[in-house]
Amino acid sequence: MKGYLILLYIQIAFGAFTIPLYPIHKTPEEKASFYKSLKTFKAGAGPTNVPLTYNYEYYGLVQIGTPPQNFQVVFDTGSSNLWVPSSSCYSVSCSLHHTYNHSKSSTYIPNGKKIGIGYEAGSVTGFLSKDTVTWGGIQIPGITFAEMTSFPGTYWSSKAFDGIMGMAWVAESEDKITPVYQSMYSLGLINADSFAMYLVPGNGIGSALTLGGYNTSCSKNDWNWIPLLNEGFWEIKIDSITVNGKAIQVTGMKAVIDSGTPHLVGDSTIVNQINAIIPTVASDCSNIGSLPNVVITLNGVNYTLTGQDYVVQLNSEGLTSCETGWTPENFPSSLRNVLILGDLFMHVYYTQFDYGGSRIGFATAI
Repeated sequence: MKGYLILLYIQIAFGAFTIPLYPIHKTPEEKASFYKSLKTFKAGAGPTNVPLTYNYEYYGLVQIGTPPQNFQVVFDTGSSNLWVPSSSCYSVSCSLHHTYNHSKSSTYIPNGKKIGIGYEAGSVTGFLSKDTVTWGGIQIPGITFAEMTSFPGTYWSSKAFDGIMGMAWVAESEDKITPVYQSMYSLGLINADSFAMYLVPGNGIGSALTLGGYNTSCSKNDWNWIPLLNEGFWEIKIDSITVNGKAIQVTGMKAVIDSGTPHLVGDSTIVNQINAIIPTVASDCSNIGSLPNVVITLNGVNYTLTGQDYVVQLNSEGLTSCETGWTPENFPSSLRNVLILGDLFMHVYYTQFDYGGSRIGFATAI
């Protein structure tokens, strides 16, 4: 898999730090596999920008230890733990990625407690450690994270990223470990208890994660805010969904805003209704312009996705093909009313995740 290199930059804007993100591109087979596996600045610095890389998952640079060891991690708002492969892992997956060697870090503090994070493809397992994490140039001491030593099958070996940085709430964290961002804020290393993700479609160049606020150059309008249903996932109430003016009939619909999910994923009770109204997407992409709009109403505000927004264009060996991004899954009964609004939604709407206000904000992305 090939990512598009974006030079790391730090941009001070309204006291926030912006970090570039980078894309990871997947084949259709890899996408199918993905869904089966789902699950130094001064204290008080303002927003910082972190570049992101993209290919249906967005990742960026995090460093662990002293001197720092570099890792490319997915910034995932659908989970809460930080983990990277351990140098004590000898699987194929670990040999193909950067691994953390705690013996080379002067700030390492041993823990050793075993931890496992479950995926449908199997559990990723390892043990806990503590060290300094450097993120967007900010050094965050005493962060507890997982060194993973066992990876199931070959799924992880094909990934361009090394690990995952969870950015949901502590309630969803394995072993109730405080997520890195919340630790950074509680230590006074950033002023605002919020972050924003700007995800660019296509090649992903220009995508960025802003820590400690947002970047005004990424949106066309003011923020519309939606209160969270709980402080676990970034979960909000859906007022309604209409496709070409026809309402989707599901009681008590909820949305989880998840940067770790490339498409628009929901239980078949929701998504099959949507796909039944949308005409079949032509594999040669010829009917994108005639596809109906899908309107998702959140806290009284309509968020429109056009065919251009929800169709996935795949490029392979100079050929382009298209498929729908609406992906049905057979969720357990407790999740039958949940729709995961992943990167396809966030391409259109610049998203701010506000821990302090227990809310999510959307603004139309530029």
